[in-house]
Amino acid sequence: MDLVDKCHFIAFSVQLSTLQKNNIFTMKFSSQVFAFFSTSVGLLTINFAISLPAKASITCEPGTIRNYSNGSLASCVLSQDMTLQVSSSKSGISNFPCKEQDYIFFDDKGQFQSCRLFQEIEIRQGNSVRICPAKYWVNFSISRDGDQSISCQP
Repeated sequence: MDLVDKCHFIAFSVQLSTLQKNNIFTMKFSSQVFAFFSTSVGLLTINFAISLPAKASITCEPGTIRNYSNGSLASCVLSQDMTLQVSSSKSGISNFPCKEQDYIFFDDKGQFQSCRLFQEIEIRQGNSVRICPAKYWVNFSISRDGDQSISCQP
């Protein structure tokens, strides 16, 4: 190897070494950015999943819709059977099969309050289970601390 070849070899080695160091830096930096980004997106997703109110699509009979002064739905006559799902941090998930051609009621914050059932449901409180038959009215409320109250009447 003559002197020119040795100089090219040394220059190539220095460039390769610099590229490898830069590549390792780029990989570490990229990994850190990816970890930060994925953690941030995950936290935002959890935050939205917890904090956003539930949205529901309710089909009402024309001319039966009543709204509160704040614009939220107060009541309407359902044009089809629908199962409403309500979730509470303390009590879990409750399903209410609401009957078509009957009213459904909400409070001024858009929380479900009452409807007539198209099929029976089981109401569990502690160790007891009560049956609320089809065509009965079910009333639902949730306290500030997350406790559910479910009652049933003909």
